[in-house]
Amino acid sequence: MNTLHFKYAVEIEKTRSITQAAENLYMAQPNLSKAIKELENTLGITIFRRTSKGVIPTDQGLKFLEYARQILIQIDNMEAIHAPDKPENNKLRISVPRTSYISKAFSEYIAEMDSPEDMEIYFCETNALRTIENVRENGYDFGIIRYNTAHEKYFTDYLSEKNLDGKLLWEFQMLAVMSSEHPAANLEELTYSALSTDYIELGQGDEAVPYVSGAPEKLYASNRPADVPSKKLLMYDRGSALDFLLIVPQSFMLDSPVPASLCGKYDLVQRKCAFADNNYKDMLIYTAGHKLSEKELKLVNKLYEVRNEAAFVEYK
Repeated sequence: MNTLHFKYAVEIEKTRSITQAAENLYMAQPNLSKAIKELENTLGITIFRRTSKGVIPTDQGLKFLEYARQILIQIDNMEAIHAPDKPENNKLRISVPRTSYISKAFSEYIAEMDSPEDMEIYFCETNALRTIENVRENGYDFGIIRYNTAHEKYFTDYLSEKNLDGKLLWEFQMLAVMSSEHPAANLEELTYSALSTDYIELGQGDEAVPYVSGAPEKLYASNRPADVPSKKLLMYDRGSALDFLLIVPQSFMLDSPVPASLCGKYDLVQRKCAFADNNYKDMLIYTAGHKLSEKELKLVNKLYEVRNEAAFVEYK
């Protein structure tokens, strides 16, 4: 009897879908169906039945799955016994938006790690849809996505469709971030309409919303005069954007509040900037049922810690 088939059956029970289970197991659906059929023939029972609510276990299937889970746990324990002195493999893959507080938290997390013998960490800065793909399809441990709350329904539906769970990391208003030498740095009030009309805006060229084409562009366009051409420079690298703000003081970007230490390093100021629908969320996302490991929890706690450096400051 192939115990790998036990893993297949447990995954189907978890997802209630052969299609979803096949995706999670990185195998073709016909091959998974064939493996379950072989397992049922070997056991002489029917493990699953199809219903309007998905694929669910039969009474005999429930008994089998209880034993299967126990056997898989015992196999994991036995494998661990045979390598008790093997150093922990510090592999971690995370996918995040291009924003300063997350980058700072990640850097501090790495700096505080014990120097492991075996470390392989992927830190991917990208857009929300690519992060969802990375977590869902590319083996990333967890991700952080950013969206405007005006688009929240699209994202929650999309996460549900992809069998991903989410947890709020931060809800905030975007600030206008610019050089201290920017002509508007010391104005009493700032509006996005005025800034985007008179100065160069740095934006991200790959923002996207599930199911809706051009939604971010429409949101920004609705906040500036229709008859004035935009002055927007689309960038894909956070570090380059900070350098640009420093070198080209007539530029600005919208971002979540930046930790004060980074503002000092790049000689930046950040100001409240009025525009409609200025409410955003950063969400932790991971596969449904995933429990964060100890090293993942340490990073998440560091994210909250660095977030708090900027979250409770009074901005003008």
